[in-house]
Amino acid sequence: MRKICFMPVALLFFGLISAPGYTTAEKPEIVLTFTNWTSQTSPPGRATEKWIEMIGARTQNRVKVRPFYNATLLTGKNTIEGILRGVADVGMNASSFRPERFPMMALLNYPHPYRHTMVPVLIAWDMYNKFDPPEFKGVKVISFSCNGLGEKGCGFFSRFPVMSMDDIRGKEIRATGTGVQALEKLGASPVFLPVSEIYEALQKNIIKGNYTTFEIIRPFRFNEVIDYITPFPAPAAVMFTIVNTKRFNSWPEYLRNAVDDIKVEHSKWAGDFAHAEGEGGLLFALENGVKVTEILPAEKKNMMKVLSSMTDDWLEQTTARGLPAKEWLDEFNRLLEKYNSFY
Repeated sequence: MRKICFMPVALLFFGLISAPGYTTAEKPEIVLTFTNWTSQTSPPGRATEKWIEMIGARTQNRVKVRPFYNATLLTGKNTIEGILRGVADVGMNASSFRPERFPMMALLNYPHPYRHTMVPVLIAWDMYNKFDPPEFKGVKVISFSCNGLGEKGCGFFSRFPVMSMDDIRGKEIRATGTGVQALEKLGASPVFLPVSEIYEALQKNIIKGNYTTFEIIRPFRFNEVIDYITPFPAPAAVMFTIVNTKRFNSWPEYLRNAVDDIKVEHSKWAGDFAHAEGEGGLLFALENGVKVTEILPAEKKNMMKVLSSMTDDWLEQTTARGLPAKEWLDEFNRLLEKYNSFY
């Protein structure tokens, strides 16, 4: 009498219903959310993509990261609070948005003579590791980055030539954050505008120029509405990527190790990328008919001396808050000299 065996069919059936398009090994073990206040195509957006790519590679895709761009999850001003509340697992933000909330980082965001974008990034890491500043209480920094700076990556781009402080005195020049304070010190008439409104404002002569990183020239086609570009130290926007410390400690060891392993590597990638974008903005402008003007060394030194009063103000105000401002400033100056010598 023949025996009929149903077991292979049963195993095949259960195998099919348990594998919806991928094997168990291919399923991510952990899904993280990553919030970014700006666009996916901006340098911070590209840095977010790179972090996601690096984490995937280091964890053999055991971790999936869902990014949320354009402040769809948290805005530029409440990222750290959202991370502390558990709204997102990972968050990237610019410390320059809230200098009162990030007093140590505020020092780095003034228009210092950084020779390369990586200089404030390296300074940020050293000062964060040495001082463990209270502004980051409850979170762990897993990457630092910055807007495009350096000797050819930032300054003025305008309808008029800039070769001295007299050239900008009384002129309507757009800036944000610390840049507004800097322009006031230099005697200009600062105008705050979001980046999306700069083109029309330049076109209609509402503003005469802009004072910031050159990385925004190419994507927004500002070369079409400016005539001159002038390299000069501009405010930094040192950015941090953070996780909730308690949340981080709850992750499995392989994920914690992966995050720690890539933090310096990712910071270098992000800093170098932004630096190339800043210098690329200058080159793009020149290739499209914009003229470059130069502020001679003696005048530049004079302008930087005027701007140094911003640091003096910061020292007085931060000391009054009971914070070790003098110690922070001394360390910053030491590190600025150290890392500028690398470039």
